[in-house]
Amino acid sequence: MSTLDTALAYIEKDNWPVFHCRESDEVDPETGEIYCAKSPLTPNGLRGATRLPRLVKEFWRRSPGAMIGLPTGRETGVFVLDIDRKTLEDGTVIDGFETLAGYENIHGKLPETARVSTPRGGAHYYFKHVEGVRNRGALGLGADIRGEGGYVIAAGSVTGDGKRYEWIEPRGEIADAPQWLLDLVLPAKRAPTHYTGGTVSNDNYVNAAIDMELRDLANWPQGGRNNRLNDAAFALGQFVAAGAITRHAAEGELYAIAGQWENFAKSKGTIKSGLDGGEKFPRQIPEATQAVDNTRLVDISGLLKKKPAEAAIVEEAAVVAVPIPTAFHATPFLWKDPRDLPRREFLYGTHLIRKYVSATVSPGGIGKTALGITEAMAMVTAKPLLGIKPACPLRVWLFNAEDPRDEMDRRVMAAAMNFNIKPKDLEERLFLDVGREQALVIAVDNKKGVVIQKPIVDAVIEQIRKYEIDVMTIDPFVSTHEVSENDNMAIDKVVKTWAYIADVTNIAIDLVHHVKKVEGREITVDDSRGASALLGAARSVRVLNRMTPEQAAKAGVVENINSHFSVTRGKANMSPNVGDSEWRKLEGVGLGNGRGIMAPQDHVGVVTEWKWPGAEEIMEALPDDTLANVRNVLDAGAFRENAQATDWAGYAICRVMGLDVDDPAAKARAKQLLKIWKDEGELVRLDLADAKGVDRPYLKSALWVGRNKA
Repeated sequence: MSTLDTALAYIEKDNWPVFHCRESDEVDPETGEIYCAKSPLTPNGLRGATRLPRLVKEFWRRSPGAMIGLPTGRETGVFVLDIDRKTLEDGTVIDGFETLAGYENIHGKLPETARVSTPRGGAHYYFKHVEGVRNRGALGLGADIRGEGGYVIAAGSVTGDGKRYEWIEPRGEIADAPQWLLDLVLPAKRAPTHYTGGTVSNDNYVNAAIDMELRDLANWPQGGRNNRLNDAAFALGQFVAAGAITRHAAEGELYAIAGQWENFAKSKGTIKSGLDGGEKFPRQIPEATQAVDNTRLVDISGLLKKKPAEAAIVEEAAVVAVPIPTAFHATPFLWKDPRDLPRREFLYGTHLIRKYVSATVSPGGIGKTALGITEAMAMVTAKPLLGIKPACPLRVWLFNAEDPRDEMDRRVMAAAMNFNIKPKDLEERLFLDVGREQALVIAVDNKKGVVIQKPIVDAVIEQIRKYEIDVMTIDPFVSTHEVSENDNMAIDKVVKTWAYIADVTNIAIDLVHHVKKVEGREITVDDSRGASALLGAARSVRVLNRMTPEQAAKAGVVENINSHFSVTRGKANMSPNVGDSEWRKLEGVGLGNGRGIMAPQDHVGVVTEWKWPGAEEIMEALPDDTLANVRNVLDAGAFRENAQATDWAGYAICRVMGLDVDDPAAKARAKQLLKIWKDEGELVRLDLADAKGVDRPYLKSALWVGRNKA
């Protein structure tokens, strides 16, 4: 069976999503960057896993020799104990089977379960997924866990040198993990190590961050303590480098916890190594609590080209919300003159606000990217391109993770052509980057769970400050993290990090997000895909919806219905505009880049302003004789006002205009016209006797009424 056939079989038989991975190391000929064997070939890593056979076939058409990547965790319902054998450059032999044997001697043998032999003599033990099991190297030398946020190379894969991943026959059922294994990899339910907390600094922020670090360390399960100790020492080393605490104080706090563990001698070495590493990356201390900020910032252009996993990873306490400090106090309110309070700074309409995160929620293919580009052009030029005029020219940074640069260039230039924008109008105020050139991942799942990649955050902040950015658009939000989209706590950390960036740089950030499948109905903010934490943290949320056939009928739109869409405020914490809608239209713009019939020019959609037509415009769009013909039909017969009646007047309109009476859009159109003509006095409601002599409301023309009165 070919690798492709095996991948398709995982989809069909196991309902497992798959993606393609490199079968050997690759070197980028332009940059010299090395892409390791087993790394994903999908641009968005394991998030590119799919159950669609069509896409899988395309994966292997492009990379016939690729290996099969299999996400672990909720998507597949499995986690994997990864046992490895390898020899390091210094000759040291790492044998994960020895590590496993040590655990089995203490706790008992692993149960029989599905296993895969790996090319270097290791093995993958498959177990049923348990919530809370994450991707982490936590069990000792040569023994790792692949859980939520991770992946493995699946059986049936072949490396570049011809070695195979194979099921150890028979494949067998996937078993429940033994409790002792779960105890090692799941967070402890109570602290196994004594820790009372304390004050190591005269700065509340520093004390709170260090206290959280040390409490987490004390609560860490036995498996992986040494790794967690190294991380904690690294974090405290950063505070040492920032001058917030002394090296002696940091060592004392770490010794107090690790001194309660077995093998304290090894822990001392780990503490030294972690502190030494952390001192190379000083922690940023908020100005509100410490006047001096000596943090070393990093150039994003180089940093973001690295794989997220290769960047230094630091606990999120330095970036987002900190726990309640030891010395917490209540602050008396000081009365202020309302006239002296600073105004909220709305940068574009009431959606984008300085210091806050907003969100744009949209199904795919509506025009969200094109909308962002037109809005960026409006902000950069201070022109009312969509009916909204910024107070002054702004600097805008667009970060698109889905499209290549040349496509984004086409879209930007199409917008410039449509609105007659010249190079001088931009004046280096528009910034554009794409995820295919440099990844922007600020949060990952590693052995610690969800962590914020502080160097990346710092680099983003530095670029914003360097170029004095006012607005940043992230399209889509999911590209900025590698955490579970459905984990509210994880997403909350990611969004609050973006909120932190917005706050400290004084900019507005718009996070563009997709929706779940809604089967054609109009979407609301509640249809946002994944966890609700994104919408909870955003101060303004807007929703994009395609024009429905009923709306098109009312507006008199008969062509290119799908090019029209509404922008509706679904949440507005700082303005009263919830429910307000604006309408937009995609216009095709030719770039003039064609080379004749065989290579025609590209046409690119540009979002423009579109206003809902008023009654007068709707009437002007009708054929001249429409009203006259409707009058004649109504006056010649008996047509009721009630839309539920079998002799409803709307049917007369449908007959005159050649509309399908069974089409909901046609009915909506008829209702609208009836209302307009009644409001303008062209049609009049009269109570007339029906065939049984009962008075019922009928519609007649004003001319008929005049004639009968006479």
